[in-house]
Amino acid sequence: MKHSPQSRRWVATGSLLLLLCLLTGCEYKDLCYDHSHSDKVFVTFDWQKAPQHTATSMTVLFYNIDEPSQQPIRYDYPLSGGSATLEPGRWRAVTYNNNTETILYRGAGAWNTIEAYTRLSSIEEGTQLTRAGMPQANGAEQERVILEPDPIWGCVSEEFTLVADGDGYHLVFMPEYRYTTLKVKIANVPNLKYTEGIGGAISGVAASRYIATGELGQQMATEAFTVQKTDDETLEATVNIFGRRTDASDITHYLTIYAILADGSKWYYTIDVTDKLQHAVIDDNNNTISIEVDGLPIPKPIVNGSGFQPVIDSWQGVNIEVTM
Repeated sequence: MKHSPQSRRWVATGSLLLLLCLLTGCEYKDLCYDHSHSDKVFVTFDWQKAPQHTATSMTVLFYNIDEPSQQPIRYDYPLSGGSATLEPGRWRAVTYNNNTETILYRGAGAWNTIEAYTRLSSIEEGTQLTRAGMPQANGAEQERVILEPDPIWGCVSEEFTLVADGDGYHLVFMPEYRYTTLKVKIANVPNLKYTEGIGGAISGVAASRYIATGELGQQMATEAFTVQKTDDETLEATVNIFGRRTDASDITHYLTIYAILADGSKWYYTIDVTDKLQHAVIDDNNNTISIEVDGLPIPKPIVNGSGFQPVIDSWQGVNIEVTM
């Protein structure tokens, strides 16, 4: 009986496979499911340092101290915590909440270099005033404008050691504020009823913050924000910042208020609030700094041809001096 060329090829292939099995003993090894060379870490979160937090879930990055070139191992947890399986050795871990939209990260190659920051922005975006060419504060024109950071909490663990087939390690994180809320109030402001748009900006704030240590980045930036009229003579605003640098004498904080009047004229008021911000006491309950300013000379627009003559095509700047 003759076989086709295709049949002969199948027979030859089968014979070759049989020969290989005889030579190797056809030894098949199961996948290793034995994790006795690893150890468990049980993670919990203690919020006593930030009882008013709004975190909903947490990220933990585990760093192998014995293998510094190894990338961190990431686990995401609910606020109730969870567990992780890691190799024996010395470890440190960094945690931060991940229910943020504006926060970006860099320097995650080591536990002490993870830095939170936000992207570049503009005065127009932050104030939500759609008028191009909005100026920055006089004296802070060269600062970058960044997006306001979302609330963020984080911390780093102490170094801990895992052993093979151990009883596990209980890791308790106590996250702390990695941002500060700035509350601004300006009282005795005339002619608010004639304004069509109000916005604000603060200069000289930190552009980033390190998650593990809480230290502020070296770069300074300006953040712009929306402003609300709470009554006929009062303006209020709330903005999150990474923090204020109190270790440098050359930092100046300018509060700028932008006002677009009903006649189309555009005004911006620059207020040096360095002393107020540098000497303000942080409220430990909610990590808030309050700044209050008295008076803002918003003019009355032209009514029936009377009053001042506005310059509509450009922003008119006014510097205001304040006392402590």
